[in-house]
Amino acid sequence: MARRRVAASVMPDGPELATGDSRAIATPGDSGGTGPRPPTGRADQPAVAGLIALLAALGFALARWQTWAHGNISRFIMVGMHFATPAQLPPGVPVAPTYGYDGQFFYRLALNPLNLSKTAYGIRMDRSYRYMRIGYPALTWLLSFGQHFLVPAMLVTVNIAAIGAIGYLGGVFARDGGRHALAGLLLPGYFGLITSLSRDTAEPLAAACLLAGLLAVRARRPVLAALLLAYGALTRETVMVAVAAIAIVRVIGVLRRAQRPGQDDLVWAVPTGVFVAWQVVVKAATGSIPLLADGGRNAGSPFVAPFQAFKSNLGHINMHQFDQYDLWFLEIAILVLFTIAALASLRSTSAPVHERLAFVLYLIEICVVTPDTWSSLDADLRSFIEVYLLAVIILLGTPRRSRGARFLPPLAALTVPALILVTQKRLTGS
Repeated sequence: MARRRVAASVMPDGPELATGDSRAIATPGDSGGTGPRPPTGRADQPAVAGLIALLAALGFALARWQTWAHGNISRFIMVGMHFATPAQLPPGVPVAPTYGYDGQFFYRLALNPLNLSKTAYGIRMDRSYRYMRIGYPALTWLLSFGQHFLVPAMLVTVNIAAIGAIGYLGGVFARDGGRHALAGLLLPGYFGLITSLSRDTAEPLAAACLLAGLLAVRARRPVLAALLLAYGALTRETVMVAVAAIAIVRVIGVLRRAQRPGQDDLVWAVPTGVFVAWQVVVKAATGSIPLLADGGRNAGSPFVAPFQAFKSNLGHINMHQFDQYDLWFLEIAILVLFTIAALASLRSTSAPVHERLAFVLYLIEICVVTPDTWSSLDADLRSFIEVYLLAVIILLGTPRRSRGARFLPPLAALTVPALILVTQKRLTGS
């Protein structure tokens, strides 16, 4: 049966799969018809979902380039005076009289990924954890052929292509769950991706690597999955949370003697080895371990930050005009509702055990970040993208007659006003 094939194809089988739990391996007859099915029309193809996402990202980038950026693609980088020496910057890069944004550090590394000096090309790195996220600037440098004048445009181009890839991969997840491929557009429909595209940050590429890696695991292609997840971990360290989930499920299976160590362990061993090796390289170059530097800056007391952020922003609510605080609460509401729906569907979804565990681990991860990350009005919750992506994957894997399936249409409708408002904000403001 189609759904049985998908469930059984997952390499790191967990306790449910190993013991033959009927909730983990079901048939279309008892699950409401989940599982891959023949296309229902020309639009029911992952490539169509990918094309729609690609064109939407391209259209937004062109609009922002012509409106907010006034025809200067380098403005997407948002280099700030605090970290820049204008006279030493490459020609044509504007400097704002502010601290700038994270994109300036990705730009700095994209000029030469092998230059791990604290200051180079007129930009000073603020923390060593910036070097940890080398995947996005390295790819940009490669596609720019080392030409500095191409880097600003290529940073945007890579993110546009990554969002298109997320759309395609979303279509594959949707078809695997027995749904129309266009349902997969929920994955690139995260409002935080608009901010990432607007400001040259790494979330789109990391998300594409994560999703592609998870699909490679489902397809029993351990080498490809290992490479994708390893590159994703070098792009954004949070990909290692999914790697940890795969490792946990895999080790439990081995300890229960339901599985044997083998090539399937490459899926978690290779990303872990690559991630640790790069930590050592950065430690040798900068004198500090980037992961620890990141933890000290971005981690706080467990489960305190969400409540502090909610309390702080609630005090600024304007009951007479919809402003940035209202938008923040709308984004939080969307993320919370997707999370609740996914948690309610954990037992009914056809998503593999390691994907469900990864979702739970990502939930825990965002609850230990600092209040500043939660309360930021300027980031559109872009740092929480993995929670959203895994929640959507879980919901796409629910039987069509289940409670989780009924959640999808209203949740999808709720994301539309947030996407419109964030798009409008990024086209008119920084």
